[in-house]
Amino acid sequence: MGIYRTLYRSEAPLYLEHLLRLDSDSRYARFTGLMSDNAVRKYCEEIDWRSLTIIGFFCDGKLRGVAEIRYEPRLFPTSAELAFSVERGFQSTRVGTMLMGRALDFLANRGIGIAHIVCMLDNRRMQRLALKHRCFIQASRGEVFMTVTVPKFNPALLLGEWLDGYLGWLVSSWDVAAPLMLKGPVSVKR
Repeated sequence: MGIYRTLYRSEAPLYLEHLLRLDSDSRYARFTGLMSDNAVRKYCEEIDWRSLTIIGFFCDGKLRGVAEIRYEPRLFPTSAELAFSVERGFQSTRVGTMLMGRALDFLANRGIGIAHIVCMLDNRRMQRLALKHRCFIQASRGEVFMTVTVPKFNPALLLGEWLDGYLGWLVSSWDVAAPLMLKGPVSVKR
C-alpha cells in the first residue's frame, strides 16, 4: 500500500532520487529521449516551483511514482502540461492511473480546463493511460500529442485533495518518527 500526496519544494531531492532510479526505458519514456544522470540533475536544479506541482506516490517511505504538473506562471492559468514517471516495479499496478486522476483533480480545483501530454509514438503505456481519461490523441513525426478536458470543479475533489495531502503528511511523518520512537530514549554518555 502507498500514499499519494503533493511534494513540498524542500523535497526536491526525493524527486531527483526517483528520476535517477528510473531504468533506461522508463527514463527515455519520461523525457521523450535519452537523459544522462547529469542531465537529470540539471533538469531538477532548474525547476521553477512557482509554476510546477508534483504529486507523488510513496511506498515504504520512498517516492516511486510522480505526476508532474506544469502550468503558466500567472494568476489564472488556463492549461497545463502533465508528465508521468513510475519506477519499473510499480508499473502496471494502477499507480499511473491514480496519479493521472489526482493530477486532473488538482487542475479542476484550480479552474484549469485543459491538460496536454506529449509522449513518444512507442510509449503505448502512456497512450493507454490517456485513453482511460478520454484524451484526444494526435500523432506527428514520432510523437503523440494528447489533450484532455479537465473535469469541472467539484467541492468533493477539493476535500479529497486536502485529505490526501494532510493524511499523506501524517503517514510520512509517522514513517520517519516511528523507528525513532520504538528505539526508546537516547542516553548521552558524559
